[in-house]
Amino acid sequence: MLFSIIVPMYNAAKSIRLCLESILRQNFDDYEVIIINDGSTDDSESICRDVTNGHDNVFLYTFENGGVGKARRRGIQRARGDFLIFVDIDDFISPDLLKTLSGIIRLHDDVEVIRYHANLINDDEGKDHQRYNSDVNLNIPMTGFGSLRAWTNLGKKYALYWLFAFKRELFDRVTPMPELRCYEDVAYIPLLIASAEMVISTDYVGYNYVCDTSDSLTNSQNIDKQRTRAYDFYYAYVHATKGICNVPNVNVDDMFFFTVDYRRRLASYFDSLPESLKDEFARLYDI
Repeated sequence: MLFSIIVPMYNAAKSIRLCLESILRQNFDDYEVIIINDGSTDDSESICRDVTNGHDNVFLYTFENGGVGKARRRGIQRARGDFLIFVDIDDFISPDLLKTLSGIIRLHDDVEVIRYHANLINDDEGKDHQRYNSDVNLNIPMTGFGSLRAWTNLGKKYALYWLFAFKRELFDRVTPMPELRCYEDVAYIPLLIASAEMVISTDYVGYNYVCDTSDSLTNSQNIDKQRTRAYDFYYAYVHATKGICNVPNVNVDDMFFFTVDYRRRLASYFDSLPESLKDEFARLYDI
C-alpha cells in the first residue's frame, strides 16, 4: 500500500463530512484512511460511519481523549502505507493529491519527504486569503538539513504536518513523538525532515487549511489555554533541540544552525505572550 492518511478527530461534527468526502474522492486507489476518534462527545463518530459506509479502506478507532499528539501517534502505529499523510478534521484535500504525489515518487525512487502547498481559507468568508508554500528549489532533490536551512533562511514555515508526505521509515529513525496537547509538530517534524536523505518541494496545491478565528488566543478568557500552550511550546523546543543530536549523520554545523534557529523561535514565542504570563515564563524560557 502506497499511502496511509491519518485523521485525528475530536468533536468535529460541523466539518467532518467535507473532510472525509474530500479524502474518499481521490482519483487514486492505493491508500487507506485511519481515523482516530479522540474521545469525541458530539455526533462525530456517527457522521463518520455514515460518510465512510461501504469503504473498506477506512478504519475508525475510538479512544479516550488524549490530545492531538497522542491521536497522531496512535494513527502512525496502525498505518501500513509506505508514505504517511496527515489531514486535520476541519480541513480538506484536493481530489488529485495522492495521484500527484505518486507521480513524484515514481520519478524519485529515493524520496522520503514531499512538501506541497496549502490554501488558507477564511472560515467566515469561505474564500482563499493566503497560501503556505515552499518557493525554494522546486522539484530539485535536497537533503533533509539542506531543506531546513533553505526554508529557514527564506522565513518559510515547516513545522506543519499537513504540508508533507513522510516515508513511513522515518518514524523509526528519530526520537518518539512526545505526548503534548499542542505543538507536537514543532517538536517532531524537524527531526523527521532532518533524518531524510531526499526531500522534494513541489508547487502543487494539495491541501486546504480552514482558518477558525472563533477561539482567538488573544482573548483574555483563554489565559489558561495560553498557559498550557506556553508550557507545551517550551517542551517542544527542548524535545527538538535534544532530538536533533540523535539524527543520523548530523554534523556540528547543522546542530548549531538548528539550535540557534529554535532558540530564536522560542524568544519570538515568548514575545507573543500576554504581559500577564511573561513574568511567569521568563525563568523557564531563560529570557
